[in-house]
Amino acid sequence: MGRCFCTKKKIQREERDRMKRSGDSEKKVDCYLDNGVIVQVPRHIFDDVVLRMHFPDREYVSYKEGAILYSLSERKFFDLARDAKAKVQYGGRVLVSIKDVNEFLKYCKVD
Repeated sequence: MGRCFCTKKKIQREERDRMKRSGDSEKKVDCYLDNGVIVQVPRHIFDDVVLRMHFPDREYVSYKEGAILYSLSERKFFDLARDAKAKVQYGGRVLVSIKDVNEFLKYCKVD
């Protein structure tokens, strides 16, 4: 499997240009593979893959990162973290324990 060589500015610039040309409502990202092939991937899938690559070993995330990681709105993720009692506050910054959220979700699982 090839690696994706996308920079945020390049993605934004290409996305803006493509949207102007096509009027396409679904945002897409160009991913450049090792063999020279360019693959267009929907933005929501690209975000999900990139975030899962960045956060697999992290124990704590911010509300914004957690919301993207769990595909929830920030408000819903805030409620989830509160219900799971997974919030940790340090120096004015609130982080959420992924481990505690996952344990809570296992408990809430519907058979």
